Amino acid sequence: MKQKGLNREMLTLLYGDDVNLFDKPKPDKGSGEPTRMKRILVWPNITFDIEQLEKDSYVQTIHKMIAGLNEKRNDLWWELVLPLTSGDFTFFDEFDNVDVVQVKWPQNIQTTRGHFDKFSLNTSFVKKDTDAEGKMVSAHDGIEYKIRRERNTTIGKTQDTDFNIHWKYYEDEVNWNFKDIDLIFSHLPETTWNLLNYLGNEWHHLPPVLGYCHWFDVDEVCNWQYPAFIRECEGISLMKKCYVNTESQKQLVLKNAKKHFSDSFVKELDNKIEPYHLPVTDSHVSSEVKKPFVDGLGKQTIVFNHRTKTYKDFKNFILKICDPLYEKRQDFKVWIPLLDLAQMKEMGDMSWQDRLVKNGGYIDDTKFDDKESYHNYLSQCKVGYSPPQKYNGWSVATTDGMMTGCPFIMFDADYYHELNPTADYFTGYDYAVKLLEKYLDDDKYRDEKAKESLDYVREKLTWSTAIKRLSEDIDAVVESTPSANPDGDGMKKILKDLKEVGSMTKRELISQRWGSGIKFTPYRRALMNHPNVKDTHQRISTYQWVDKKDENKSK
Repeated sequence: MKQKGLNREMLTLLYGDDVNLFDKPKPDKGSGEPTRMKRILVWPNITFDIEQLEKDSYVQTIHKMIAGLNEKRNDLWWELVLPLTSGDFTFFDEFDNVDVVQVKWPQNIQTTRGHFDKFSLNTSFVKKDTDAEGKMVSAHDGIEYKIRRERNTTIGKTQDTDFNIHWKYYEDEVNWNFKDIDLIFSHLPETTWNLLNYLGNEWHHLPPVLGYCHWFDVDEVCNWQYPAFIRECEGISLMKKCYVNTESQKQLVLKNAKKHFSDSFVKELDNKIEPYHLPVTDSHVSSEVKKPFVDGLGKQTIVFNHRTKTYKDFKNFILKICDPLYEKRQDFKVWIPLLDLAQMKEMGDMSWQDRLVKNGGYIDDTKFDDKESYHNYLSQCKVGYSPPQKYNGWSVATTDGMMTGCPFIMFDADYYHELNPTADYFTGYDYAVKLLEKYLDDDKYRDEKAKESLDYVREKLTWSTAIKRLSEDIDAVVESTPSANPDGDGMKKILKDLKEVGSMTKRELISQRWGSGIKFTPYRRALMNHPNVKDTHQRISTYQWVDKKDENKSK
């Protein structure tokens, strides 16, 4: 039997017959309970291999945020835009309030900063992007145009010129016009204007933006031809608030912004940027300090679990820390789990092969595919090293060590003092070598510093302590949106119809009645503020009229 759909004749010409063209409608999610939902669209910042998406630091962070918020509240729905992967991506399947929208995504990190593809967003429900001969279908020849859909003068209404069949999955679940978006949570400020332009000008959304910028193309670290710093700052100016990793990072951004913008604009950035220290998962915090591991050759382990990049001072760590220390003593090895030989093939008089433990050197490049094994190995290291860095960011590598009971010595800089004020600090490489020797030789002192860092993590750096602020900020930013006049003619008509019917999807609510120049977001806020109206905890926005007497009876 031929698959029914939108203008099947035209789709057959494009893709051939008997093709499973569309993704299957997604299974129902959510509790189905009426509540005052807040629906959040999240734009990503992907820096890792797309085919190992679950290992990306952003993906890990947003997963922890959702998990933490779900423990506190049940009124949030998440639309996560993520890169399209070749296989099934199931990392967020455990959550019943998360939808993942996968779109085509650039592999190059710098290219992502300017990337925005509305066509992939519009047709994210289509599996194929090649025609019957295997040729790529260009964006302007794709589903959105070839099915010859016409938008009516009212924005909620769509027509087929040849068929009366509307495919329900497309209309309810994929068409962004029939979704509610109360908040954009953007982790890539460069995309802010594109998102607001797409959702607000093409559709009828006016969502406020909460941001989180994990990286800025500041002069201190940017060595590529076309940095995105100006666009990042412009994106933040369109937000209500933007998190950064540290106060030190904020000051670095403001310093660079003064080179490009007026004093008033820099002041605006100052008012909107706030540090949000990335916490650790409560369950990952070790209950006690473990005894460091000593291998069969009597070697203890120093760990450098940062990226082996120039901005992490990796070359100096090898040449000015490890090599001099190894000349004095050979009772240690240096574990570098993120060792990338393509970055630093040879340094100094010793080759990488000579530095590897298996050849009698000191580098241990053991890698683990799972976090549990990584954390266990880390907990048995004698001491970790946090290098000077040109980018004043938060060091997840350091907090990983702290939470497992491995103490770290740190470069004396504000961004590390924010992270752990109880640590030992160094300003020069010679003193760093002396500190490492102290930790290698003095077990009692090492354990005391490990316990201090563990206690600090438990008190200051867990998600259970940080999630409350995120929850409050989500509410404040959503509620900052102006609400329509509850006594206006438009609201009165909506409320009258909703009370008569009892329950209406967003499509039913706006179809045939919504002019393309009218933005729905203020009416959404008025509905969510009305004592008798709630939104169902499920994928499809469904407004329900709740009689207060019936509601009290059910309690």
